[in-house]
Amino acid sequence: MNKKFFLVFCLMLTAILFSTVGAFAQSESNSLTVALSVEPVSLDPAGGLYIPEQLLIQQIYDPLIYADPEQNLHPGLATSWEVNPEGTEFTLNLRNDVKFHDGTPFNAQAVKVSLDRAAVGTTVAAAAPAILTDYIETQVVDDTQVVIKFSTPHATFLQDLTRPWLMISSPAAIEQYGDDYGQHPVGTGPFIFKEWAAQDHITLVKNPDYNWGPEFFTHTGPALLDEIVFRVLPEAAIRLTAFQTGEALLVQDPSYLEASQMANDGSTQVFTFTAPGMTSHQMINVEKAPTDDINVRKAMIYAVDQETIVQTAFYGLQSAAHSVISPTTWAFNEEANNLYRYDPKKAAELLEESGWVDTNGDGIREKNGVNLHIEYPALPAYEEAFMELLAYYLNQAGFEVNITKLDDAGISEFGYAGKHNILNMGWISRDPSVLSYVYLSDNIEGGNQSAYSRFRNARLDEILKTAPQTIDADQRKALYEEAQMIIMENAIALPIHTYGNVYLAAKNVKGFRFDPEGYPYFYEISLAAE
Repeated sequence: MNKKFFLVFCLMLTAILFSTVGAFAQSESNSLTVALSVEPVSLDPAGGLYIPEQLLIQQIYDPLIYADPEQNLHPGLATSWEVNPEGTEFTLNLRNDVKFHDGTPFNAQAVKVSLDRAAVGTTVAAAAPAILTDYIETQVVDDTQVVIKFSTPHATFLQDLTRPWLMISSPAAIEQYGDDYGQHPVGTGPFIFKEWAAQDHITLVKNPDYNWGPEFFTHTGPALLDEIVFRVLPEAAIRLTAFQTGEALLVQDPSYLEASQMANDGSTQVFTFTAPGMTSHQMINVEKAPTDDINVRKAMIYAVDQETIVQTAFYGLQSAAHSVISPTTWAFNEEANNLYRYDPKKAAELLEESGWVDTNGDGIREKNGVNLHIEYPALPAYEEAFMELLAYYLNQAGFEVNITKLDDAGISEFGYAGKHNILNMGWISRDPSVLSYVYLSDNIEGGNQSAYSRFRNARLDEILKTAPQTIDADQRKALYEEAQMIIMENAIALPIHTYGNVYLAAKNVKGFRFDPEGYPYFYEISLAAE
């Protein structure tokens, strides 16, 4: 062998060996790689809305008040609180020993800055403004006390303070980064933002100073992981490959088939959670033909077999939904949940009653020469598992369904323009007040513009405005039960499945458990030696 060639060969072999050792060392490090299906838009609590944003925000920031998995309240950045009898003023006493990741102190002024920003939102789709309806101000009493004031009662505000959209940001970082703060987040949480490579990964590292977690956490002090790398892998097959090769030890939204098989053969850990809040359902547009006809809307609901969909699409890892609110949500209405079940004969009767018949035998009903046509913009990241099945059931009933696959921005544009007949919605929340975000008619032309059913009903609007202000729990519960009945009786929601979270985890991932809305407590996770 040529000596020069042999020398080059040896150098290459050495490089490969060191690369392999490096890869092995990385796998043995205290770094957790998580495969995400969707990339966040903004990591600014005042601008967030979507699931991946909530997932990451909760690692970087702390809430003023924590909720444990049973939804009991615990001190967070606030050590104690008082509420006036009217439910309009909330006095919070704050910790004096906490620093933001940039080294600046957490204090009352930081709370004021964060809540003032949240009240107006920093993105068009921000969830925070809807939470802070009728917000007046945050009054700074001194460095360790604030009074948060509303013009109307806010029965859910203490629970709202546990959610990511009202978590507290560093005022110094907000000033430093301006409009780009959502890509450079700075909080007080157990993990510090390190870097964001767009459409590839987001890296967080352990906050070594963290020592102010709530008492229901399983340990104290800093997080057990040194680093978390959130990889953005939109395709389920690619996320599975990353898991099987060890590139990712935790996978969000895995392929349900593989997850089901892995759960059965014991080769990995599969964690599932039935989330409270709104179910995954199709909001039905009442202003666009043919879904402007209540018979057509009811027929669509009767035409769909949710039980078969969840077994076929989700392999039993999700549950069928028959109402707009999940059974695990406070004030869930069983009566509204039982209004509809799969009944293709009833669907046919309702369509024929409205004059929709198949005159040419092609399987599509028509009236006055117009096909029974449905426009369905779909977001594959969340609907790929069932969208074709949904279209199949509607087609079997005589509907012509046009599926247009879009991303988040495209879906929003389609919905704002009212070009859809059905559009998917699901919203994780511990409280049915989430209904106001998308079923309050004020939001049809303004607000967060996500009232995609475009349904106007004076009584529903009255409930959705007054229930959050109703301090008496029994009265408030009755109002939300009535709201669910109005929505389902008017057939403006086609339920599909409860919005459950599914994660695949390697065997060495320890300490995994869900918070009240189905997000992992990464603070508690550790990696055991193989």
